[in-house]
Amino acid sequence: MPQEKANLHYTALAFIARHQGEHLTPDRRLLIDRCIAHLVETEWLSSREAEIIALQAFGELESRDCRAYVDMSLTTSHAVFIREPRTARMRVFTVAELLDLVKTPALASLPVPSTRDMLANGLADTPQTSQ
Repeated sequence: MPQEKANLHYTALAFIARHQGEHLTPDRRLLIDRCIAHLVETEWLSSREAEIIALQAFGELESRDCRAYVDMSLTTSHAVFIREPRTARMRVFTVAELLDLVKTPALASLPVPSTRDMLANGLADTPQTSQ
C-alpha cells in the first residue's frame, strides 16, 4: 500500500476507533457517514474516495476479532474465497450469491452511503430497456 494511502487508512481507522462508542446501535451508518465527512473535510478527498477508505477501515475494525480472511491469491472478480484457519475450511462465494445475500431483509436496508445518495436522487432505479 503506498504511503499516502496507508496514512489515509490509518486516519480513518483512528476516527472510527475514537468515535465508535458514540454509535452503539447495530446500524453503524452514522459512524461511517461521519468518517466520510471527516476525511472529505480534513484530507481534501472526494466523497467517493473517502467512502471507500472509510468502509475499508470500518470493515477492518469490525472484523478484528474474526480469524477468517479473504484469500486474495484465489479470489477473482467473480469468486471470493474465504479461509477459516480454526477449522481449516475454505468457502467460495460467487458474485451472484453475494448479491442474493445483500437482498435479504437484514442486509437490504443497509446500503453504502453512495448507494443511499443514488437512491435518494432516483439514480439507482432499475435500468430501462431501450424501445
